[in-house]
Parts: sequence; structure tokens; C-alpha cells
Amino acid sequence: MSSRIRFMLLLTFAISILSISASAMAQDKVVVKVWMNDDDLGQCVKDVVTTGFNAFSKDSEVEVDLQPNVDDTLKTALAGGAGPDIIPIVSPIASQQYAKAGLLLPLDEYVTKLEWDKLFIPWALEMGKFDGKLYTLPDSLETLVIWYNKTVFEENGWKIPKTMDELVTLSKTIHDAGVIPFSNGFGECLECLGSLPGAFINHYAGPEKMYQALTGQIPWTDPVFVEAVTIFNDMVQKGYWDGSRDRLFTDSFDTAHQTLGSGEAAMYLDGSWAEGFVSGSFGSAAGNKNDYDWFPIPTKNGDEMFMTSLGAALSINVNSKHPQEAAEYLNWAFSPAAQTERFNKCDFAFAPIRIDADALSQAKPRTARIYAAYAKNAAEGRYGYANWTFFPDDMNTAFSTDIQKVLLGTLTPEAYMQEMQDLYTKAVADGTVPPIPAR
Repeated sequence: MSSRIRFMLLLTFAISILSISASAMAQDKVVVKVWMNDDDLGQCVKDVVTTGFNAFSKDSEVEVDLQPNVDDTLKTALAGGAGPDIIPIVSPIASQQYAKAGLLLPLDEYVTKLEWDKLFIPWALEMGKFDGKLYTLPDSLETLVIWYNKTVFEENGWKIPKTMDELVTLSKTIHDAGVIPFSNGFGECLECLGSLPGAFINHYAGPEKMYQALTGQIPWTDPVFVEAVTIFNDMVQKGYWDGSRDRLFTDSFDTAHQTLGSGEAAMYLDGSWAEGFVSGSFGSAAGNKNDYDWFPIPTKNGDEMFMTSLGAALSINVNSKHPQEAAEYLNWAFSPAAQTERFNKCDFAFAPIRIDADALSQAKPRTARIYAAYAKNAAEGRYGYANWTFFPDDMNTAFSTDIQKVLLGTLTPEAYMQEMQDLYTKAVADGTVPPIPAR
């Protein structure tokens, strides 16, 4: 046998052995199942975060299943003792029902083992606790601002308002000029309408009053909360929100963005997450020459503040056969490197973790300014409490749905806030008030 043939046979044998070994190694990897919403964001997170984890981990790999409506599918699966290893939840307060039903795995052992107490900012892990145990890791730190058509403002000489009175006056001025003050519409998500009265009670009452109500020191029937709801209701009745109450209830999010971009509307109250949606309705690609920016939601006294919210949370299924590997994935997903890549590539807000200042260097400049302003105000105690993060679950549901009754004239602002107080009192008795970090 020639040396060349002998070499080729040995090379073929070696390649075969390596292929078998690689296949065996791949088969030995533990599969961690993750469910996400079947939308652009879910696909992006799948491509960026989970692909990165699979390349990094030697012992496990993530298998992502995109679901058309992950919340509904998840509830059905968990009720039957099934579901993925990693459980996505819309917010920390929504996790209480799962924890109470015994569907989530306590995560306390991993806090020390994986040093999550050093990774997350001090108050964040408290939000994932129920009955003294940690069940969820909070994700997507967000706030609300007012996005506005900068070109329309400049052409009309309109000034950025700082107080709530100035905002109401400006809205009248804009309305009288034949422009819709706010473009918001909630036809695709009526329960999301609760973000508007939530913004008003926060910025009218202020951080201290909100904290006092959330900790039971003052009632939700306090006049300052009733006044805030009354102001919002009056603005809706005057057509300052999407031109009419009916349009506020029925218009889509896309319509709201397009109305703002075209200049038919001047402002849009939405989250720090919204720039990716808003920007698409401005400039030559959208058929206009308009520009946009944002400003803080005005307050009663003019002092700048920002609401704090958490838009998601992740947990581990109590029935997971691979909890250690699931925790390893969570540790990767919440790492500063993975979070930075997710933020820059997917426009998915950072979790409340410790990050370096340069983590925002690749972010959209306007969004980066929002987070910089939020961080500055939060460090100085000027932060509020989003209803979908800090209200008891039943109270938040009623707050977000029954505001429609107020706007339809079948429930007064006083009765609305009395209902909130009754539900808060019940939550205290039931032990379902979310942890409220001390100020």
C-alpha cells in the first residue's frame, strides 16, 4: 500500500472519529425549552440572545418555540403540568398567580450561586418575590415619555410644557389650531389604555404620594388622585386624545404613529420602547419632512420625574427537568453583554441590572437620552410607579379596564378611585400587594 493511500485512509478515519465525537457531544447537550411571542421582537431575541447562548454553552442549548399568543398558550400548558423550562411573564405582578399556584420554581439558591444579587440593582430582585421567596427575574426596565412632532411644534412656536396646567393649556392651543393634541389609540389593546391614567396619577400626585398610597399610608381616594383622573377625563371629553373618545378606543398603534408623523397630531404619550415604532413615521421614507423628539411628562409642580416600570419577567417551570441548565440560560440572558446586544439589535429595554455607561453607546440617541435622564432622576428619588408593575394584580386589571367606564360617563372619577381603594384593601388582606422597595 502506497504511503499516499495509507495517509488518505488514516485521514478519512480521523475525520470519521471527529464527526462521531462532535455528534455525540451535540447529543449530550441538555435542551432547555423557551417560549416567546411569534413577532419581530421574539424572532430578534431568538436570533441574538439564544443563538449567542448556544454558541457559548458547552453543556446545554436553548430550543425556542415562537407562539402566536404565548400568554394564553402558557396558561393552558402550565395548568396541565407541561410548558417550557423558561416561563416568560408579562410583568412581575402577573407572576404572583403562577407562584401562588405552585407553578414556578423558587430561584433563591441561584442568587448566591450565580451572584444575581451583584448583577441586579438593589430593589429589582424584591419585585420578583412572593411569600418571601424569589420566583422571577425582572426584565425590561421602562418609563413613559411624550414623543412629539418637533417640526410641527417649531412651525407653530409651541413650547415644551413643564407643568400639568401647561400641558392642558397647550393641548387646547393645539386643538384650536386644528391639530390633534395626542395621537394615542388603543383599538388593538384596550387594557393598555390604563397606562394613560397611570401616567396622570403619577405625575400629578408625585412620587411621595404614590409611595404612600402603595404602602397603605394614604388612601387611593385622596383628592390628588381623583383630580388627576378628572383632568385626564376632561381632556378626553374635549377631543384632546385622538380627536375623539371613539377614536381613542378604536384606532390602531400604527395609526397613532402615522398620525403623529404626518403632523395631523402633535404628541404621543408612550414608552421608552417606542422610538423604533415612532421613527418609521417620520422622514422621506414616510413621505414627509418632519422630525421628532421627546420630553418628560409634565408634573403638577414642574419638577421633572419619570415613572418606573418593568415590562417583563422570566421564571423557571417548577416541572422543569433541567433547572440547573435553565438557570444557566437565565444567567446568560441577563448578563450585561447579552443585554447590551439585545438592546442595540432588538430595541428591547435593559433589565434592571448594573451596566457600564458605554452600554448605551450604540443605542438610538433619543432613547439613550431617555435612559440617561431616567437614571439621573431615579438616583435623586424622582421616580414614580407604573400601575402594571406595582399595583396588585386585580387592582391593575380594574384600573386598566374600568377607566373606560369613566370615559363613557358611567363611573365617576371618585367612584373609580374608591374601587381602587377597595381592591387595594382586599390585596392587603390576601397578601398579594407587590413588594414596594423603600424610598
